[in-house]
Amino acid sequence: MNEKIMFSFGKNWQAFLKSLSRERIKNAMSSLEEFLGQIQNKTILDVGSGSGLFSYAMYLMGAKEITSFDIDPDSVKCTRLLQNSVKRKERWHVFQGSILDKEFLKKLKKYDIIYAWGVLHHTGNMWEAIKNTSKLVKKNGLLYLAIYNKTRTSQYWLKMKKLYNLLPKIGKSIMVLVYFFINYLIYPLFLLKNPFNELNKYQKNRGMNPLIDIKDWLGGYPYEVATPQEIIQFFSHLEGDFKLIKSKTFQDHSSNNLYLFKKMSE
Repeated sequence: MNEKIMFSFGKNWQAFLKSLSRERIKNAMSSLEEFLGQIQNKTILDVGSGSGLFSYAMYLMGAKEITSFDIDPDSVKCTRLLQNSVKRKERWHVFQGSILDKEFLKKLKKYDIIYAWGVLHHTGNMWEAIKNTSKLVKKNGLLYLAIYNKTRTSQYWLKMKKLYNLLPKIGKSIMVLVYFFINYLIYPLFLLKNPFNELNKYQKNRGMNPLIDIKDWLGGYPYEVATPQEIIQFFSHLEGDFKLIKSKTFQDHSSNNLYLFKKMSE
């Protein structure tokens, strides 16, 4: 699979940063701590930094050094905008690059923690991207990976994503609104839940914005998926004797399954 990147995640993230608040930053930090624990004095690589929010959260949490990169120049601008707001910029390096670019990867070292959340399935070559990422983990280091769940509707959503990227701006806006009303208003009511309470809970999850995430979901193309079994099987064949130490999986079509692997050997 080698398809042109059609969706600008960076432009989407620029809109997100306009609504960035202390609460969103705090929620991002909490979500990192929930899965990674304390990260003080750790070197971290943020693969596909997007808005830069989580790299910024890592800085605030006391990471020794953060390296962030993204293939999208607009995402790099977002990350640098947040980087410019910190006092000790020498702790935070920002680059434009691709996890599929072997020459770029030679410039990187190995890290205590690698954060690749919801990124590698948009590269056009997910399995190669995962393999390349795994090589950048230190011995006894951690790889925090989030990959879209494979469901019976995955092929349907692949078609919807292609359609979204082909539509004019008004068509994209209509798709976003329809998705929002069905999933965040109508569906909770069907389950006899207060949709406003559900929206509030969503915003507390990782500090993200539902409308921005919908654009990210509909526009995110290329698009690949995997079952937990496929991910675990793939890691069993990678160099480094990776051990799954934590995971969180979901059943719905738009969720990322979360995996925390520890590299046991070189």
